Formats: sequence, structure tokens, C-alpha cells
Amino acid sequence: MESQELEQKLNKEEYQKWRKFKGIKSSQINKQEQELIASLHSKYFYHNFHLPCGCSPKIWNSWIEDINKLYASGFRNN
Repeated sequence: MESQELEQKLNKEEYQKWRKFKGIKSSQINKQEQELIASLHSKYFYHNFHLPCGCSPKIWNSWIEDINKLYASGFRNN
């Protein structure tokens, strides 16, 4: 089952942080990047904040893909 399309958009600050994250050319994510991913995902996909195990790239990649979809719709003006 696919997740519902969200009506929500990132705010401008989140959008800028995500744009910066997307510009990083690395296959590894550091602690600060993990916290950005986990905080955005928990906020927009309605679950408690937690950091998945670093041994689970599948979860991280899935979360990044979800946030990329939000990013693609731009940011809200408030």
C-alpha cells in the first residue's frame, strides 16, 4: 500500500536544509544528517522521532525518498 499524498509542504527553512543535504555527494550520512532525516520524517509522516540503526540503509533510503517527494512540491510560505 502506498502512502497517501501529503497536502503538506516543507517550510522554507526545512526546504533549504534539505536542498543542502541533497547537494552532498556522499554515500554515508553523518549524525547531523540522520537527525535531519529522522526529524522531518517523523513530523511529516506522523510517527515518533527515532534514529533507525545505521545497519539498515533500506529504512534510511526509504525515508530519504519520502522526503524527496515532499521537497519536489516546493515549500509553504509560512
